[in-house]
Amino acid sequence: MAKRKAEDPPKGSPAWMATFSDLMNLLLCFFVLLFSMSSVDANKWEEVVVSMTSAFSVFDVGSQAIGEGSLVGVGTTQLSNLDEYYASLGQKSEETGEELRASGDSEIDESIKNLLASRGVEEDVLDELSKTGEITMDMLADMYEEGKLDESLLKLLAALGMIDVDLLDQLMQSDLLDKMLEDGSIDEDLIEKLKALAELAENDQSLANIADVKMMAAAAGMIETTEMFEKISEITELYDIDEQLSLSMDEEGTYVEMTIPGSLLFKSGSAKLTEECKPLLSKVGDIIITLFPDNYVDVIGHTDNVPINNAEFSSNDILSSARAISAAQYIVQTSGIDVTHVGWTGRGEYEPVDTNDTAEGRAKNRRVEIRLYNSYNNK
Repeated sequence: MAKRKAEDPPKGSPAWMATFSDLMNLLLCFFVLLFSMSSVDANKWEEVVVSMTSAFSVFDVGSQAIGEGSLVGVGTTQLSNLDEYYASLGQKSEETGEELRASGDSEIDESIKNLLASRGVEEDVLDELSKTGEITMDMLADMYEEGKLDESLLKLLAALGMIDVDLLDQLMQSDLLDKMLEDGSIDEDLIEKLKALAELAENDQSLANIADVKMMAAAAGMIETTEMFEKISEITELYDIDEQLSLSMDEEGTYVEMTIPGSLLFKSGSAKLTEECKPLLSKVGDIIITLFPDNYVDVIGHTDNVPINNAEFSSNDILSSARAISAAQYIVQTSGIDVTHVGWTGRGEYEPVDTNDTAEGRAKNRRVEIRLYNSYNNK
């Protein structure tokens, strides 16, 4: 008996598929409505944006950032001005006709934020600065309450153009200034210096450039180092040690250097401190711990070029290092300076300040330098 030929299935999709599709569309509309009436968790939404960025390349080719430095890699907390970005999608530039992409740039450059963060400015203040680029009295008060506001930070903010003359006028009329003067956070002539820096910054409109940031920070550091030099000079005279050491500043204004002749500190070929030099080093330690307890100190030993090879030291390099260590350890032990703020180095015969051809020149080259860095160049 011949088999019955199977009937062809009806053309088109099965009937159940149309019903299922309608159901999915209704469910999608239902959840979209729910979503539109809900509140969005900002962090989770940013995570979704980051995921979409990685998967579908919604940004410019090769880019993973809305504006340079705003979104780095797959980080989520650095994304700023998200609403502005989406509001601008699809819009056309009136000048070029090209589609706009919101930059999301903050009012301050990432390099400036990093610089301020290194000076102890809290994240909430940095977030506010990212929006406005200007310091307010409330911010100054917050930084003061957090113990972060001092002369060096105020100078840096003024140099970066974040403190204008109007704000300084407000500060002069506020209780905050009285508090800072009373507890020694600032001195009385600071305001005039801040005004000079603020006026300088107002004439420079390119502070977003990292080179300008470094330049302005260096300018503020130079001012601080000059003040350090003046204070140390005054107190060395008061302590009657100004003839036993020499003071100088480096050309960049990063540190004040106190140079002590080796003949006052050590006997020939030895790294053991003489008893006669200990009162001098004790006073140097007192100056540092009293005036600049948080600043970094570098102790550097130098020798002349006369070879040494005794039972204790096989070279001038080792001798100069041992002398630097001896001086640094004595200062730390007698003054109470935090040892993490102190470093020591031996430079041997390689950085002479005078000729090694004469006895007088060699005597000048045998020395110990104590460098006290300003707060902008702490290591």
